[in-house]
Amino acid sequence: MTSILEKTSFDTWPGKLVRKLRRRYNDRVATILTYHSIARHTTVFNERDQLCHSPTALEREVDYLADNFNVMRLSDLIACIERNEMPRRAVVLTFDDGYADNLSIAQPILFRRRLPMTIFPVTSVIGNRDLLWQHKLAWLVRERAEERVWIALQAEGWDVPAVGEADLETFVRQNYRADVPDILEAVIRTMGTTSEALAAKYRPYLEVDDLAQADPEFVEFGNHTDTHPVLSALADGQQMVEIGAASRKLHEWTGRAPTSFAYPFGLKAHYTARTKDHIRATGHKAILDMRRRMNVWPMDAMELSRKPGAVATQEDFERSVEDWPANSSGAPPMQRE
Repeated sequence: MTSILEKTSFDTWPGKLVRKLRRRYNDRVATILTYHSIARHTTVFNERDQLCHSPTALEREVDYLADNFNVMRLSDLIACIERNEMPRRAVVLTFDDGYADNLSIAQPILFRRRLPMTIFPVTSVIGNRDLLWQHKLAWLVRERAEERVWIALQAEGWDVPAVGEADLETFVRQNYRADVPDILEAVIRTMGTTSEALAAKYRPYLEVDDLAQADPEFVEFGNHTDTHPVLSALADGQQMVEIGAASRKLHEWTGRAPTSFAYPFGLKAHYTARTKDHIRATGHKAILDMRRRMNVWPMDAMELSRKPGAVATQEDFERSVEDWPANSSGAPPMQRE
């Protein structure tokens, strides 16, 4: 039976029947989807790594979810886990980094269907007085300043590869150090501007008032650190500062302390066992990674996993949500590093 299901074509009538039965009877999986920017056009701040997703595609996806699943608030999923009550066909929608379009474009799409969202903003850039370090680097690459960055990294003691041997943005992420934001800021200043000036010009992120005025019934905010570092590259004290600063700011802006935490980047190499201890110690009730694992009941709220919502086609999206073909035959949880 297993081999027959795995070989069933996704969009033929047998496949549609299997999918319908799976959605109806396999209630044990909670799917947590992650988006970043929802925009009609790409910019230097959202064009890399499929960070930009079109509003039209999001409309199709949430229609499918509303018709077939139980789209719920992340806090409600956490509460169900704490009460040992299994939610049926649960889906949670999350949006990372704090792009302004999360509330100006994505939230109205969801609100028309009365669907909730959780935003994980990087608190240091809320208010548009700075740029994420990844966005500083993306801007420098667009301005053809890669050589300046390589020279600056080498001057700070980095063991840089030979010219042409590595992609700069990938190299910096894989070899992240706590001084990365400052190094990039210094290079931007050699270009005659600052991150604060660029953020004020382009305003890619949410404002403080946006967070304060968001309807808590439909919009929740979680902790995504203060500056989006690679946490595993930081000392314990630095990790605590990142987690604590973001938590305090969110509490100040919204009147509510965040109860969930999403690891920046989110793969196993990007955090440590000590990171989880620090998150627990700051009062968070749930931790989310990006390891694309299936959340199968019974669940541990400190081990929830997310998968990208922004994929190429609607069929790809439905396959991802339904974990096709693995989940059609009751396969164990999958993870990809």
